[in-house]
Amino acid sequence: MSQPSKNGALSTQTRTVSSAMSEKPDKLTFAAIGDLHVKEDRTSSFRELFAELSTKAQVLVLCGDLTDLGKPSEAELLAEDLRACSLPVVGVLGNHDYESGQIEDVKSILKGAGMHLLNGQSYEIDGVAFVGVKGFIGGFGRRMLASFGEAVVKSLVAEAVNEATRLENAMRAVASKQAVVVLLCADSRYGRRRAAGNSSVPRLVTPRRNDRSI
Repeated sequence: MSQPSKNGALSTQTRTVSSAMSEKPDKLTFAAIGDLHVKEDRTSSFRELFAELSTKAQVLVLCGDLTDLGKPSEAELLAEDLRACSLPVVGVLGNHDYESGQIEDVKSILKGAGMHLLNGQSYEIDGVAFVGVKGFIGGFGRRMLASFGEAVVKSLVAEAVNEATRLENAMRAVASKQAVVVLLCADSRYGRRRAAGNSSVPRLVTPRRNDRSI
């Protein structure tokens, strides 16, 4: 069984896409990537990347901010690229995906392309449960914003707590021996730590089967 690191997190095996892979049958490898920020006027696509990842992993995990301004036209472009991926696709949305106020259209388009969107739910693949929420500003630990002062601050903190509670409840409902949490993490200016898969550079992750969570 893997040993906890100094911050209490369980260790995982993480490599870049270009790494050679020789996996045992009892392992599940997933490719994690976020901050795609697909734009209407983009000059390149993710089609080739998704096709490559399909040969190196068993699951594709998208970690939020998939579109730049939350426009359905941006989601359509991403959906076209996702059709080049032969893997199961799970993921969450980010704040950018809500910007244009057309979130239901964005969700519908991405689901239509086969993506399993997580927002307080879990989706199990080969005995591993992927659990996700969008996440919200608010911080962690000593940097967590306090519910004090103006009503608008208290409302913001309440929303952050609600997101955390929905994730906790979803985790409690998981029966799998192993679970992976998927969410969008902003940069450290907001007191939040960037997730391993939350960048435009994909990572291949192979958790050990006897680890409970990542």
